[in-house]
Amino acid sequence: MKVLFIGNSYTYYNDMPKIFCDLANSNNNPLEVKTITRGGKFLHQNLDPNDVQYPMVNETIAEGNYDVLFLQEQSYFALIDFDKFSDSVSTLIKKVNAKRNVLYCTWGRKPGCNLLEEHGWTNQSMTSDLFDAYKKVSLSTNAELSPVGLCFYDLLVNEPNLELYNPDLSHPNHLGSCVSAITHYVKVFNRLPVNFDCLSLDKQTISTICKSIEKVYSSLK
Repeated sequence: MKVLFIGNSYTYYNDMPKIFCDLANSNNNPLEVKTITRGGKFLHQNLDPNDVQYPMVNETIAEGNYDVLFLQEQSYFALIDFDKFSDSVSTLIKKVNAKRNVLYCTWGRKPGCNLLEEHGWTNQSMTSDLFDAYKKVSLSTNAELSPVGLCFYDLLVNEPNLELYNPDLSHPNHLGSCVSAITHYVKVFNRLPVNFDCLSLDKQTISTICKSIEKVYSSLK
């Protein structure tokens, strides 16, 4: 299986695509991962011939034969310019032409982050509005949805002792990236992993995360 991630720092922090790849390989699901990322990058920049990464973007996409494409927008752009977000997703899906397309729905900033106050958001409202935006685009493009943001919110509310954020109150720490990787794994393989050794997490933490992810996916059926 060949997987392509297109996103920014929310994708590349803690090398989440490698965590996802290691998780799949250790559960007898061999795959290869490619990434197109840059800090703060918007999806539409991948389509801009003037962008510094444009040659690399075209080269990576031209390799083709991708089984799964993951798309992750800048953390709040979907709430600022929905139409541009939607158009970028649609165009990239057509350009990559993967067998499956998955939208990596991200999370609201942690309470206390200045961005929330600046826009009059809460962690809950930002998470909910992001999910609604990603879901709307998933329906219009026939893409699938990996509800990482909802899993973050569920754990933030119900398991506050599990820290998922970096000190910047925005990016994921290692545990947060593990939550993303497991959520993506369930989306791609339609089941939880059995072997979690590559994550270097204790069994109780893994159990708690998996129960949350199962609950979120069940709520969306």
